[in-house]
Amino acid sequence: MSGKLLRGFKSHSLRQHWGLKGPFFDRSVEKLPKKRFGQVFLTDPYIARRMVEESDVSQGETILEIGAGKGILTEALLEKGANLISFEIDRDLFEGLKKKFNGQRVKFIFQDFLSFNERIKVDKCVSNIPYNISTPILKKLFKMQIPSITIMIQREYAQRLFAKPRTKAYSSLSVFVALRADVKKLFDVDRNAFFPIPNVDSTVLKITQTNRWLSLVKDEKLLDKIVRLSFSHRRKTLKNNLKGLNDLTYFLKKNGISEKARAEELSVDNFVELSNFLVR
Repeated sequence: MSGKLLRGFKSHSLRQHWGLKGPFFDRSVEKLPKKRFGQVFLTDPYIARRMVEESDVSQGETILEIGAGKGILTEALLEKGANLISFEIDRDLFEGLKKKFNGQRVKFIFQDFLSFNERIKVDKCVSNIPYNISTPILKKLFKMQIPSITIMIQREYAQRLFAKPRTKAYSSLSVFVALRADVKKLFDVDRNAFFPIPNVDSTVLKITQTNRWLSLVKDEKLLDKIVRLSFSHRRKTLKNNLKGLNDLTYFLKKNGISEKARAEELSVDNFVELSNFLVR
C-alpha cells in the first residue's frame, strides 16, 4: 500500500465536490456543515467506493451507516447492492436525503445513534463517523457485537487503536480494542478530501471483532477497570496506579515484570493474566 494520502479530486470545483449543484442539495436544504455535530463532508466519491470495496460488502447484506451526511457513502453502499440502516442527526439534511434516495434500499433513522436504544440487526458497519464522539460510538458498536466495522476516523486517533506496547500511542483504548478485535489499517485520507477542510488527516480502519482474549477473562468489568486505572497516570508505575486493588509483587515477579514497570510496558495477555490474578 502506498504511503501517500488519498486526496480529493482537484479537477472539480468545491461546490461540485460538495454537491450543491447536483440533485441532492436544492436551495431549500443548502446548509453549511455544523460544528456542533462535528460535521465535515467527504467530497471524493472514489474514497467512498474504496471504503466499500475494502470492507468486503456483499450484495444483500444489511449495513449500518452512522452519519449519512449528504449521502456520498450511502450511494456507494447502495451501488454495491447492500441494504442500509443509516443514521443522521442533522434535521437540515433530512429532506435532501429522503429526496435523493427515495424508493431505494435504505432506512433512514433521523436520530442520534448514541441515544437510539432499539435493537437492530446488521451484518457490518461502514461509516465516516463524527470524530468528536469516536470512542462512545466505537464502544457501542462493540456492545452490539457487529462482526465487521469499517470506519473513517482521525488519523492520530486511529493510531491509538492499533498501537503496540512501549509506544507513545499505546493507551487504555489500545488495550480495550485489542481485547475485542483485530484492527487492520486500510488507507489514509488527506484532509483536502473533505468540506470544510478539517485540521487533521484521516484513516480508514477495518475492525474485526473476535472473542479470542475475552474468552480467557474471568471478570470483564474488572479487567476494563484495571486497564483504565493502569493508564490513569502514565508517569506512575503500575504498582502505584493499582495500589488500591492488591499487592502486585508476587504477580510481577512471577511474570518477569519489573516493579518499576508502567502500564505501556504490558501486553494484552499481561493485562488478562493480571485481571484473572486479582479476581477474588
